[in-house]
Amino acid sequence: MGAILSILVYELRFIAIPPHVNSVANLQTVEAPNTGEPLLSAEARLPSCPAAGVPILKPSQHTGHHKVTLTWNASSPSPHHEGKAVGYCLYRSTKQNAARKDPICRDCEQINLVAIVGTGCVDDLVLDGAAYYYVVTAIAADGQISSSSNETPARIPSGKEPARSAPAGSYPLCRMKVGTQ
Repeated sequence: MGAILSILVYELRFIAIPPHVNSVANLQTVEAPNTGEPLLSAEARLPSCPAAGVPILKPSQHTGHHKVTLTWNASSPSPHHEGKAVGYCLYRSTKQNAARKDPICRDCEQINLVAIVGTGCVDDLVLDGAAYYYVVTAIAADGQISSSSNETPARIPSGKEPARSAPAGSYPLCRMKVGTQ
């Protein structure tokens, strides 16, 4: 009998507060049991997320007016220590299904440089009027990433007037530097 692969399945969600409600892609999710163990020991370093093909967006006069709050379920625990998720990498594309098929594709943008330990963050660098398709992957200490989560869309308003968002401080910034969380 062949080897059994354990597939990590989780759901990425875009949290929108009315009046800007967007549809959310749904996927069967597997909730990770709370074992009480930390995902990462204090001595361990978080791995860098693999780079994607599109350069990381830089702040401009067309960014910073809106934010996207993303949350996801923790990946299922791996029976093998080397395959254990220590964090998450987020990717987005302006092309539907591009990041879902391959998060590090030439049409995809890397959101966070270093893995995020938690299961939610705020992308504070989005272009006014853009449509993004986000995915998340789990990453092991050795830098190996899982397959992508479901893809979830986020349509950014074109005006500079910010939409109401999740309460401040509810999630860290996705692009936050290590040690500042």
